[in-house]
Parts: sequence; C-alpha cells; structure tokens
Amino acid sequence: MLKIIFLADTHLGFDFPLKPKKEKRRRGIDFFNNFDKILEYAKKINANLVIHGGDLFFRTLVPPPIVDMVYERIHNFAETGIPIVIVPGNHESSRLPTSIFMQHPNIHYFTKPQVFTFHKNGIDLDVAGFPCVRKEVKIKFPEITAQIQPLLRENAIKLLCMHQSVEGAKVGPSDYTFRYGKDVIPINQLPPDYQLFLSGHIHRQQILWSEHQTPVIYPGSIERTAFAEKNEEKGFYEITIEKNNQISYLFKKLKSRPMVDIMLDKENYSITDLEDAIKQQVKTLHPDSILRFKMKYASNLSLLNIKMLDKIVPSSMNYQIAGFKDFTNLV
Repeated sequence: MLKIIFLADTHLGFDFPLKPKKEKRRRGIDFFNNFDKILEYAKKINANLVIHGGDLFFRTLVPPPIVDMVYERIHNFAETGIPIVIVPGNHESSRLPTSIFMQHPNIHYFTKPQVFTFHKNGIDLDVAGFPCVRKEVKIKFPEITAQIQPLLRENAIKLLCMHQSVEGAKVGPSDYTFRYGKDVIPINQLPPDYQLFLSGHIHRQQILWSEHQTPVIYPGSIERTAFAEKNEEKGFYEITIEKNNQISYLFKKLKSRPMVDIMLDKENYSITDLEDAIKQQVKTLHPDSILRFKMKYASNLSLLNIKMLDKIVPSSMNYQIAGFKDFTNLV
C-alpha cells in the first residue's frame, strides 16, 4: 500500500512583509502554519510521497529570506526520507527559485514534461508532470502528453501532475465554470493512460471526471486567499493506492480563519453611530475573524477610515474596506 499526500496553492509569503511599516497581525503566518500541519501529518502517517500541485509561493519575485524559510522546511522534510514532488505554478512563472536547499535526492520538481519513477511497497509509481503552461495550454497539452508517453512504464500506476484549469472546474461564489478558451484543458483531451490527474491552480477543492472516468483532483488552496473563497473548506488530500491498484482518496480539512462581511446599511451615519454599529457587530464574532467592511450608501464612505477601525477592531482580527459599489439592491 502507498500513501500519498497531495496539496497545492500554498502561496507562501502572502502578507508576510519582512519589514512591516505597521505592527499588526498578518495573515502570512496562517499559510505557513497550515503548510507545516500538512508536512507534520505526512510524517505522522509515514506517507510514501508528498506531491505539491503548484503555487508554492505567492508571487514570482520572492524575497530571499522567504525562499529560505520555505525551502528549509522542504529540505528538513526530505531528510525524513519521504520524497516530495513539486509542480512549478504560474505564481512561480513556471520555474522555482534556485537554492542549495533543493539539492536533495528526495526533492523533485518539474522543469519540463518528465516522469519521476518510484518503487515502494511492491508498487511501481510513475509521477508524470510539467511546469504550468501560462499561455495556450489547450493547444500545447496534446504535445506535452505525447512527450511524456514514451517515458511511462507499462505496469506502473500513473499520475499526471499539473497546475492548470481543466474544463468543468468551478470557482467563486457564483460558481463560474471554466468551459472554453486557450488557457483551459478540454476534458476530452485528458489521455486514458493515467489512474489519477492531480492539479493545482483552482482554489476550490473539487473532483472532476475525465471521459475515461478518471478522477481529476483539485485539493484547492490551503488557506482562504480572498473573500471569494470565504465559504470554502480548505485542506489537502490523502490518497491510498493498494497493491491490487485500487485507489481511494480522502479530503482532510484544515482550520481556516472565518471571513465575515460587515454591511453598514444605515442611510445617514454620525461618527458615533458608525462606531457603535461596528462595535456591536464585531463583538459577536470569533476573535480570529477576517473582516471586510462594506458601506451601503456612498455618502457615508468617507467616515470609514483606518484610524477609526484600528481603534475598534481587536488586534487579533484582520480587516479590509471594500471599494464602494451600489449595494442598495443586495441588502
């Protein structure tokens, strides 16, 4: 039996300034904490492999100290003897930053269409993949899979790892669905050679099915990166492969801080009224909440400012002010 941990879209370095201009709680540590929890879980269950589906970092140009913080964790994890495979995502511009930390026999990352082969517990495993294709993947995908095909072993369990949008994937509170376009892989292009397709890029956890009834697993991001994800569960997958080639997978939830919209809907506020309204709503919320303030009427927007909110909102919370739009029909 093999146990594989699959995660993606960690966005490490997000809201993690090295020299903050203002002392306040930052969200960056939330992402590191959940990343650490996943690696600890992999060690606890003695996983045979960890796969990261891309967007390890939050952007392309990452400050070297943050790169070191991330890579030191990965290197120390690799020292336990558990291999890790990483797909470079679009946030890495399809190429991971170089570092001596990554020169370890248990650390593997895709630099081109290629296959990493493993033999563990009597099971041959081919982990195929390629760095994120940032433009026209619909056109390029058949050629990529054709390059990989000769590298696959006939009797191995075959996984294809990527960081792409596949037709049918859903995102956002309105369930936007990826259908057609140059940057979407048509579901009928997924080849029949694989037992699992593992992909990052889509932040909502979900499973699609290819025409050959092969699962396309998106674990989603490990933390809520935007208010569009405020109602989404976050986590990772534990995948089990039996010797008879039976495959099962289980979504493991991670704790995420609650995101709450606060609508201020009175037509005319005094400063005192506004402060009281905010205090009344904030005091009912979890102390770790992430808040977004929305003003229903534009005439009141100038009253809502950082100085006021810093005085009212507990330091354990994060907050932002939504740009005004007409909310009069929404409340």
